[in-house]
Amino acid sequence: MNEAFYIFYQIAMALSLLASSFVAVLAWQRRKVPGATAMIALALATFIWTLGFFLESHSTTLEQQLFFNNIGYIGSMSVPVALFLFALHYTTDTNRITGWKVSLFCVIPLLTVVLVWTNNSHHLMWYDEHLAESGLFIVTIKTYGSFFWITLVYNYMLILGASIMLIRRLFIGTRLFTGQAISLIIAVALPLLWNAIYVFDLLSLPRKDLTPVMFAISGLFIILGLMRFQLLAAVPFARKFLIQYLHDGILAFDMHNRLLEANPAALSIFKLDKNTVGGKIAHPSPLSPVLKQISSGKPESCELVLKASAEERYYNLETVIMHDKLSRQVGWLAILHNITERKRQELEYRTIVQTTADGFWLTDMQGRILDINNAYCQMVGYSPDELLQMSISDIEAVESPEVVSTHIETLKKDGKGHFETRHRHKNGTLIDVEVSVNLLDFAGGRMIVFVRDVTQRNKMRERLIAQDRLASIGQLTAGAAHELNNPLTSLIGYSGLLRERDLPADIKDDIIIINNEAKRAARIVNNLLTFAGKHREGKSPTDINDVISMTLALRTGEQKLNNIKTITHLAADLPELLANSFQLQQVFLNIVINAEYFMLKAHNKGTLTIVTERGGDFIRIKIMDDGSGITKKNLNYIFNPFFTTKDVGEGTGLGLSICHGIITEHGGRIWAENNADEGVSFIIELPVYISPGNNL
Repeated sequence: MNEAFYIFYQIAMALSLLASSFVAVLAWQRRKVPGATAMIALALATFIWTLGFFLESHSTTLEQQLFFNNIGYIGSMSVPVALFLFALHYTTDTNRITGWKVSLFCVIPLLTVVLVWTNNSHHLMWYDEHLAESGLFIVTIKTYGSFFWITLVYNYMLILGASIMLIRRLFIGTRLFTGQAISLIIAVALPLLWNAIYVFDLLSLPRKDLTPVMFAISGLFIILGLMRFQLLAAVPFARKFLIQYLHDGILAFDMHNRLLEANPAALSIFKLDKNTVGGKIAHPSPLSPVLKQISSGKPESCELVLKASAEERYYNLETVIMHDKLSRQVGWLAILHNITERKRQELEYRTIVQTTADGFWLTDMQGRILDINNAYCQMVGYSPDELLQMSISDIEAVESPEVVSTHIETLKKDGKGHFETRHRHKNGTLIDVEVSVNLLDFAGGRMIVFVRDVTQRNKMRERLIAQDRLASIGQLTAGAAHELNNPLTSLIGYSGLLRERDLPADIKDDIIIINNEAKRAARIVNNLLTFAGKHREGKSPTDINDVISMTLALRTGEQKLNNIKTITHLAADLPELLANSFQLQQVFLNIVINAEYFMLKAHNKGTLTIVTERGGDFIRIKIMDDGSGITKKNLNYIFNPFFTTKDVGEGTGLGLSICHGIITEHGGRIWAENNADEGVSFIIELPVYISPGNNL
């Protein structure tokens, strides 16, 4: 037996050195997690302790054995401290004992080491030391001194304290970590048990201390914890306290729908008893909605509605797959977060947003639309899904993306803004809108935007302004027309009398021209009076082609002189219009004179094209020139009174305004468009005259 024990001892000590080294390496790889530093210290201390005792067993003199025994004491006095700190750090959520506080636990061990190395001068650790044979071993026999027992009690207190902290793990921990606790308890119980057997000589074995070997065996159990139960990769007590006091409900299920764990919040949510934990969940059950989500087989998040009495409560349910060390699925984790209050606020928010008559946006600081209400969808003709894929620049009709970005930068400074702009309807039409923006400083910045359709309001305002201008212009025009009528009447009368006299033929021809032009001027004055609303001349069936021909005849001489060519495409057999031919002639003459002016200004010549055609129940007249065209901005204002693009002194700005009034009074419409190549086209549409009994 002695020989077998000798061989066992030598092999065990060698394995202890290897196991301690291996544990130190594994702990070093996990050095950033709680408890790892203490585990490294524990493994190194065990290594030193084992090495000292191993070398002592191969020594044959008292001096050698005492020397290596003293080396072993450095490790043996460090092991209890390291074990206690490991248990404390492993079972709490923070390293409560760090820095200088650690040195307090090291006072007695350091003092013991000093006393061991100086024992010959005081014999507080042992005395009467001598060599003796114990089986095949040569051992040092000694009588322990008073301080040895103090050291022994201190070490036992540290080891017992560590054991108590870990044993508590069995009673207050969750089942998921019971394996961790058992492996640690075995790890601390073995060295404690053998040390008591050795110190008090409870077994008839050779006097060789196997305590460091037992710590090596405990190291193997710690390795088991590292590999099997993720020791040092999780902090069970911290996790336990977090789960216990979380307001969120947490449930753990195995692959057979057995409820492994549930925190108090989860039990309260589903009105479950603690005894439910550990049992298989039958169907139906309050947990059926959770199991239904788990049965989908995919970890995901969803909303869960639970009824508490007559009240509905909303929860966000998130399911997570649990894996073991081999990446095999071992169960499911379900987390429930109460979102009832948020849902109520969302409902209030949606109610306010959807019931307001104004359009509503929620956008980010890049202008992307995050939320929209139905009022705005109806305003611009897009569906909510379409708008949520768009940004402000996709809808803004008059401002460039650069200008929109400038607006956003201004909002960042001021926090709010109010302005008018135009948005584009899905069908391409423009909508005048009044925009109010407020900036919210969260999630990188959000803009709350209210949009009001002011198209009709603006049109009404423009009408009122136009009416006010026209009223003023009418008064001015009426006064001027009356003042012109008197000299024109005299001019027509006297020139008529001169025509009756016996005058030379060339003079009489000039007088005839003067008389005709005076009459034409009188007709223009009458048109001004018509525009001013002072009197209205009657309408009669009119051939539009004849009116155009008469107008062009007045400009033939001027056009030849200025190298202007006129091309006409007048449709034959056009129906008649109910119109005042003199007023229409005034419209055409005004447009033709304007075209001549801008063609000459552009390139000292030009081509004028006039087209008439039938279009359903109206006749369209198109007058096209090849001049410089009209800017897009000015196209919106050319029919406004007193607006002109001619040089100063070249125009009054009344011509096109009068034309617009005449065409509108005839029930038609007039507008201008820039040609694809150059020049501008004026398009006039007038309703066909339907005589009584005629079903055209």
